[in-house]
Amino acid sequence: MKLKRSSNGEFVTILPTVKLGVGGEARIFGVRNGSNIAAKVYHRPMAEHGAKLAAMIANPPEDPSASQGQVSIAWPSDLLLSLDGSEQVMGFLMPRVREMNPIIDFYHPKTRRLRHPHFNFHYLLRTARNLAACVSALHARGYVIGDLNESNILVGKTALVSLVDTDSFQVPDPRNGRVYRCRVGKPEFTPAELQTVKFAWVDRKREHDLFGLGVLFFQLLMEGIHPFAGRYTGRGDPPTLEERIAVGAFPYAIGGCPGTLPMPTAPGFETLNERVRELFLQCFTNGNFEPSQRPDAEAWQRALLSAENALTTCPINDQHRFGNHLSACPWCQRQKFLGGMDSFPSKA
Repeated sequence: MKLKRSSNGEFVTILPTVKLGVGGEARIFGVRNGSNIAAKVYHRPMAEHGAKLAAMIANPPEDPSASQGQVSIAWPSDLLLSLDGSEQVMGFLMPRVREMNPIIDFYHPKTRRLRHPHFNFHYLLRTARNLAACVSALHARGYVIGDLNESNILVGKTALVSLVDTDSFQVPDPRNGRVYRCRVGKPEFTPAELQTVKFAWVDRKREHDLFGLGVLFFQLLMEGIHPFAGRYTGRGDPPTLEERIAVGAFPYAIGGCPGTLPMPTAPGFETLNERVRELFLQCFTNGNFEPSQRPDAEAWQRALLSAENALTTCPINDQHRFGNHLSACPWCQRQKFLGGMDSFPSKA
């Protein structure tokens, strides 16, 4: 298949045998003579795709990892046009992300042990901080991710992060004031105020992203546990995760949460750095009903850096990193609690 670059009219050969991904709206392919480039081609191209992509290409965000040779935001770089004379936008070119894995592979303890056994707690903190930097760069340019979840975040072995599926973001067009909305989202990453809203009907705000960002940070630092997951102690059937979010049933709230206790398999909340705990409480208690109270990405960056700098190393297992506010290694204690399963096994 051949398409034409909008910027210079050159032909681009799409390699159908090099399939890099597929979604509900498009497929992603490799490109001939372009080892660092990928092409996303829509199943059913529409005029809105072209207008939205043009606005994105005209206003790219700063890439916080560019100086390290890493693409942390896989942003559209050029439009791909049809060759039938209609000049219809069929898709776009973007940087090709290599040697990265879904973020869930790192925060889910079983998958991490199998695939990335030496990715310790220090790396998890660094991953969270790098993700905060990406979100901060996007918010600085007026973009809202909207559908912020585990499926559009990739992580490398050194904790660098790449955001993909960027054409699904909410995009403002400064040329005409139009906002191209993000029409999708996962309930478990959606704040209380949007739980019953049709996404196609609303312009999302930065604070909506900040809820999903807090969820991802919690999962990274709490062994994959969702912040609103808990052991239900009330009467009747336990509420769904969406219902818990809607009423702000955060099990770690100061004074506790009526009818809900933390998950028995979760690490202790006190394991986390004090400032990080404060931001989680701010995000999921006050912020659950006052969205403007949710900590922004810059506040998270500062807190996560402070937590990194306050880490110490276990004398028994040097893969156990934990905050120096603790008197004993929480990962050794957790290993005993889990019957010998080590969240961060030693290199030996």
